Amino acid sequence: MAKRTQRSTLITGGLAAFGVWLAIDALLAGSLWKYQLFGLGLGGACVLPLATLLVFGDRARRLWRRLLFATMPLLVLLLVAEAGVRAFGPTPELPGVLLRDARLGHRNEPGTEGTDARGFRNATARERTDVLFVGDSQTWGFGVDPDSTFAAQFGTATGRSSYQMANGSWGPVQYVELARQGFALQPKWVVVTVYLGNDLVDAHDYAGLEGAADLRTAGVDYTVRDNPEFHGSQSPNLAMALVDGALACSRVLDFAARVVKSRLQGGQFDAGANDVVFSDVRTGTILRPAYRLPAVDRAHRGPRDGLLVTQRAFVALASLGKQHGAEVCVLLLPTKELVYAKWLQSLGRPMPELAALQAAEQVALASLRDAATILGLRCFDLTNALQAELQEGRAPWPASGDGHLSAHGHRTVARFLLTIAPR
Repeated sequence: MAKRTQRSTLITGGLAAFGVWLAIDALLAGSLWKYQLFGLGLGGACVLPLATLLVFGDRARRLWRRLLFATMPLLVLLLVAEAGVRAFGPTPELPGVLLRDARLGHRNEPGTEGTDARGFRNATARERTDVLFVGDSQTWGFGVDPDSTFAAQFGTATGRSSYQMANGSWGPVQYVELARQGFALQPKWVVVTVYLGNDLVDAHDYAGLEGAADLRTAGVDYTVRDNPEFHGSQSPNLAMALVDGALACSRVLDFAARVVKSRLQGGQFDAGANDVVFSDVRTGTILRPAYRLPAVDRAHRGPRDGLLVTQRAFVALASLGKQHGAEVCVLLLPTKELVYAKWLQSLGRPMPELAALQAAEQVALASLRDAATILGLRCFDLTNALQAELQEGRAPWPASGDGHLSAHGHRTVARFLLTIAPR
């Protein structure tokens, strides 16, 4: 009995020391408060067994022994589930790995994050395609399955082969380079989606890339934006490193964590101090006008110069289309905030918090439409199509503050593409 007591004291003492280490590491790591709180919580949980033994003695020892035996079936069940998933489940995607690229800034390493042999999000790396889709994370389909993107849905609905060349943080400078590369696939229709939520700033930030000299503004000193993912990623503290390690080792735990994360992101948990919560059963969401305004307001240097760079990108795209005998079409994708502002205005319920963003973004949209029209590019503003969905009580975006299109939003864009596609 004395040996058993001594052994349990040593085990719980070692666990408590580890817990103290986790808590101290969380405090000293300097990460976000939620990660610090998690480290403190996990550290406290490790200290708890020893604390109860010191206070309650043998009663606590018996309780912990029973709890340990009770968890054995759960552990066996987890191991069986893990074996089943590994034996019969789908092969998981390799996590995304970004590579530096002199002409694109960054690109996916081929084969990671569900990409093809070229590093783009397609089932296969086609040798030719009927339709080429170029864009950023909106075209990529952030937050939706590959088959749910508007590029994939359009291809399925028409039977035409489609190929997507997109990535997060890309903008008009990359769109020109992607079109240059994409014309090797001999497309007859090229759809370039310009997202007003960040593309003007992206145009300015990437105008210093190799091959973009004809897009730059004379006298402007361009510094290409650095991507923090190039510097590698690490867990914010030791406690989170343990969680990340467990998720990396277990497909079951990783799936459970993804479900929990998606549920949290799907609600109103990410509303910040400057965000606006629009409460409605079917179309409720979080709007972020203060965050979006600097990306379209020409009072700021980035979008002011980015608009000029984007207009020059249109010139390059029109020239490439003529050179290759293909039609280039520009889709102007507005921010969620603009569409909600116009919809509420049409209902006689204007939201003052959205007024400044609405005014600035509409000026930017008009400038881009005019530039495309002068060049003979077919240019379409998706605002009305998305607003019509809200009118019917169908939200094209998640209920969170995320501005990326939802699966329904992609379906809306795909339906719109069917109405403008060349015969």
